[in-house]
Amino acid sequence: MKRLVRAIMPLTLLPFAEAQELPDGGGKEVTNRVCGACHEAGVVVKYHNAKDDWESVVEDMRGRGADGSEADFKAIVAYLARYLGPDINVNRAAAADLESELGITAAEAAAIVKYRQAQGNFKDFSDLGKVPGLDVKKLEPLKQRIVF
Repeated sequence: MKRLVRAIMPLTLLPFAEAQELPDGGGKEVTNRVCGACHEAGVVVKYHNAKDDWESVVEDMRGRGADGSEADFKAIVAYLARYLGPDINVNRAAAADLESELGITAAEAAAIVKYRQAQGNFKDFSDLGKVPGLDVKKLEPLKQRIVF
């Protein structure tokens, strides 16, 4: 019972948390519409949860009366998992992890690994702009998930 209370308690504080702007990307509109009906949708920006955790949060909100279709809730979970998923360390992650977590091509992921092996660790987001063959604009909405 205590674990359930610990898991749900932060969710009850969402209406009082300081909201930030949600990252741009597919699913932002439906997330703002459905989640924003009860609280500022941007209060979730500080969380970096795995998909299973976002599914639990969304299911809890649904149980509390969040109004949307099945497709809406699937889109919200997909959006949150993509843009507010777990942090990914570009200095340590394997190419396959970079590809799957950041939604980049295998060639772009390999280019990141090759560049860091040749030039050393990335220090900040702007360093990714130096990687030949990487469309860094695709990473811009995921910027808050990328750590160094």
